[in-house]
Amino acid sequence: MIAKKSSDRELIELWSELQLNFHKLFGTITIQPSLLHGDLWAGNVGELVDQPVMFDPASFYGHHELELSISSMFGGFEPTFFKSYHSLIPKDDGFAKRQDLYKLFHYLNHWNHFGTSYRSQTISTMRKVLKNINTLK
Repeated sequence: MIAKKSSDRELIELWSELQLNFHKLFGTITIQPSLLHGDLWAGNVGELVDQPVMFDPASFYGHHELELSISSMFGGFEPTFFKSYHSLIPKDDGFAKRQDLYKLFHYLNHWNHFGTSYRSQTISTMRKVLKNINTLK
């Protein structure tokens, strides 16, 4: 959608290369679809006296790692959140490199909804994902 609206040449060139290669980030892992909050960032979490509360979901089924990508953006969560999460669901090989790909989803979404102020983050994340792909054996 962004490419059609903006005709951003750099975006189009980077996406052309990415779409041919991003599958390499998944290696041999098996993805079991999970129900995701879909917009789990610090602004959508609160707490009552004795329990956490999450709100403003954009729920869908997907790879559980996608949930964590937005959780580390826009202020993120405390390290204890991620430590507790990974004590229940350990990181698969290549987790960190896939996080950049999944962050790209959110940056593209934000660029599409909120405008070009997200262009720089999107382009730099695309470059980072390509670098991650190029470091794979």
